[in-house]
Amino acid sequence: MPQIFKVPTSAPVDFVTNDNGTFSDSIQFDPKGPTGATAGAWGFTGVAFRRDIKRDLNATGPLMTLGLGATGINIQDTTFRIIAFSVPEANIQACLLPGQYVYDFIMIDGSTPQVRTPLMHGKFVVKHGVTGG
Repeated sequence: MPQIFKVPTSAPVDFVTNDNGTFSDSIQFDPKGPTGATAGAWGFTGVAFRRDIKRDLNATGPLMTLGLGATGINIQDTTFRIIAFSVPEANIQACLLPGQYVYDFIMIDGSTPQVRTPLMHGKFVVKHGVTGG
């Protein structure tokens, strides 16, 4: 079982998916958001995202990396901070055998130097599905 880690600035969120279907999920960050004069103080305009999935914390490199667009992460709403994951089963099967992994999810702003903000971390579990292609 992989070691689970805690990051004080990010939310612990575990994901489970089958290896015979598209991994699809949406997340809204800070749904109430800032109010009053600070409303809209942060959003997803001009940012990038990266999610690495590793066998365990000590692995030297990721088994799968997700980023914006075709690699699995889409911004659904920049103002209300909604992102969606969409990873086809072929990509999952090519990178991850059924099992338990660890991941983190980082928001990268457009500044120089970049500010990398951890938003989520946890387990990523792949189950073997029944129905074939």
